Parts: sequence; C-alpha cells; structure tokens
Amino acid sequence: MGLRISEVCTLKGDAYYIQNGDCWMKVYQVKMKNYKRVPIPVTLYRLMQVYLKKHPTKKEAYIFRNRKGGAFSKSTFMGQMKKYCSQIGIQNGEYIFKSHDYRHTVATNFYEHGVSIQSIRDYLGHTFEEMTMQYIDYMPRKIAKENDAYFEEEENSLLACMQKGEKHG
Repeated sequence: MGLRISEVCTLKGDAYYIQNGDCWMKVYQVKMKNYKRVPIPVTLYRLMQVYLKKHPTKKEAYIFRNRKGGAFSKSTFMGQMKKYCSQIGIQNGEYIFKSHDYRHTVATNFYEHGVSIQSIRDYLGHTFEEMTMQYIDYMPRKIAKENDAYFEEEENSLLACMQKGEKHG
C-alpha cells in the first residue's frame, strides 16, 4: 500500500471499512499529523477482518499493540516481521520486508499508469513534489526499455556493427 512503518504501527481498530461497495483503510500520517483514506483490495479487507476477529481490537485501540497497549515501535514491527519470516521459512529468517521500498514501487506504478504527480504526492503524504519525484523510479525503467528496443533491431546489434567493421562508443 506504500505506507510508512509508522503508519502501519498506528493503525487502529476502525481503520478498515467498506463504503459504497469499496474497501478503505483509514491511515494516520504521523509526519503530516492528519488522517487519509486509502482504497484497498477486498482481499486485504477480508484478511484484516479475520485478523481482527482473532485479535479483538476496540475502535480507538491500536491493531498492533505493544505490551502496554501503545503502538508498536518501528523496531518492534521489524522484529516481529523477522520472526514471522523465520517461522515460515522465508530467507532463513533474514529480514527481507522493507515497507519503505514499497512506497517507491507504489509511486512508480501510479506514475506509469498516468496518475498526476500532485495526486501521488498527496497519496504518499509529501509536502513537496520534488520529494515525490525522488520516489518515482520511472526514468531508469524507461531508459532500459528504450535501450532494449534499440538493440533488438537487427541493424543495431553489436554483431551487425562488428560485421560491418564499424566502431561505436
């Protein structure tokens, strides 16, 4: 979903809901000090309903609580993810889940599908478009794609250039 760890850690019992047939998640943006609504797949909604049934949570309580009932810290969240990865055999328990990396993926996917920079900025909770642009890994992908397309053309292949005796770059 492209959330910050702090946003995941501060999800509350009323975070997941359905409105007009669409599933939503209410997220508190710690950095922005406000809430935002994020559309979510129905599968995630259903999964969280199962989790909340197994771990009853009041509307104003944190879903992921520490021993004192407060929100998980980043280190607790990362420790729990590492523990679960180990239990189910993912990478021998090495911590491979990095939620912040997904923020880049989400931003890039939005951009590639024509979402405006302003909308991506608002979704990620950035104040400035320059920060949002740093999250979009679009240009390296575009350059690689154009590079592949160029060298797929027979006349541009390295072999063709060598056979002609031409020197390039």
